[in-house]
Amino acid sequence: PHPTPPATATNRTERPPTMSDAADDPPASTSASGIRGSAQLRNLVKKHAGALTTLGNLRAKGDSPFVFADDDEDRHGLKGVTYDSDSHVSVMLQMHGSIWPNVLPYCLANVLLTYCILWSKREGFDTTFPPDGHNFMAIMVSFLIVTRAQITYGRFMEARGYLSEIFRNCRELIHHAVVLSMRDTGRGAKQWRQDVAYRTILLLRVTIAALDYRTTNINTWEVVPEDIRHNLELFVSQDGQTPAGGGGAASPSQRHLQRDQPNARLMKWAHGVRTLNDENFRAPIILAYNLKSEIMKQRNGQYLTVPGMFHVNEELKMLGFVSGFVTAFHGLKKLITTPFPFPLVQMARTFLFFWIFTLPFALVRTIDDPIEVMLIVFFTTYGFIGLEYVSMELDDPFGDDPNDFDDLGMAQMVFEDIYITLYKADGSASAEKLRSKISERVKKGGALENYRRDLADVIDHSNTAGRAV
Repeated sequence: PHPTPPATATNRTERPPTMSDAADDPPASTSASGIRGSAQLRNLVKKHAGALTTLGNLRAKGDSPFVFADDDEDRHGLKGVTYDSDSHVSVMLQMHGSIWPNVLPYCLANVLLTYCILWSKREGFDTTFPPDGHNFMAIMVSFLIVTRAQITYGRFMEARGYLSEIFRNCRELIHHAVVLSMRDTGRGAKQWRQDVAYRTILLLRVTIAALDYRTTNINTWEVVPEDIRHNLELFVSQDGQTPAGGGGAASPSQRHLQRDQPNARLMKWAHGVRTLNDENFRAPIILAYNLKSEIMKQRNGQYLTVPGMFHVNEELKMLGFVSGFVTAFHGLKKLITTPFPFPLVQMARTFLFFWIFTLPFALVRTIDDPIEVMLIVFFTTYGFIGLEYVSMELDDPFGDDPNDFDDLGMAQMVFEDIYITLYKADGSASAEKLRSKISERVKKGGALENYRRDLADVIDHSNTAGRAV
């Protein structure tokens, strides 16, 4: 095997050993010299024992960057509906994620209706009718219900694909930012990598909160804390004009009013009435712009010590990941703001309930056995109404229902991957600093409220730089 060059003191200081280094070492000799091969194997184990111990200690620490459980976020792993597809009994009887609790009342109600029809028929009051028209109507009901289920499932999988793109772009952006700048081990380069990672995590967390808005009701435009509310004065343009642009510099009284009523000031820029849903979906777009600005800060010469480290194509590649993130977010926004066509839902549900609750009148006409007809009614009701509930379950996959996407849990895994990437490049201290920064921001408020604070911080920083100039 080729000899491994000894690690220098600089290497040991700038980058801690990692588990992946073991894969780069040549294998121990397996030739006739078994003793020499065993010695090399023992040396290899000793060499990487420090890396294994370091990673183990980091994961065991409560404040480790590999643990995302000491914030105000939920403590859970990836949640979701799991089942054993090889066990028919467990699949049929599992209640978690099942539509049985929703459909069972309809099944029992239809069975009770069937019993009443049977009893009245035996008492001489026949309310049944021939099943010919009912059989024809069944074709239309089946078409509407199955079509709706297919379209809804397609939208469900499309949303899941967009989520995967969001997570992939976050991971790829950090990987490229770290790998392309890892030659520079200076303090400024480490700070730039950490800032890009922080902005990426913040963008992802705010995006997840915007997607879950209808469940969590977290409002983007909540009033920011008093200590930074004065920063929002900068929503007035720097030339002293009011946001409406009409008329000259704002007076001190106007500026005081704007400082105390940021929402009123923002509405002056609007071209129409905006709903809270509209405002929530604006947050990721602005934070994506902030992330692009953070990426390009390396050009100002204050972070990287190696001049011209990034080729323009490398910069475009990193910016392309942010653009890919925004593209996927717009795809998710399209699905959320474009519901399933209401006329089709209305037709399907009207035909379904009329057909399913008139089914006993047609079946009792031709089937006299009470047990047989009630079983048929029970499972037919379960099948048709169950399919409609499946469509309802998949129609909105963002929330806290069992079959909804665990988007927050998956996002937290992306956070942890970013911590690990930063750890491999800049060491444990940098990863833990980023982890603590995220923890503090989460504890100060909801993710979308943090967006408001983040936007105010950026504006305040820009204004301070402008005054300095």
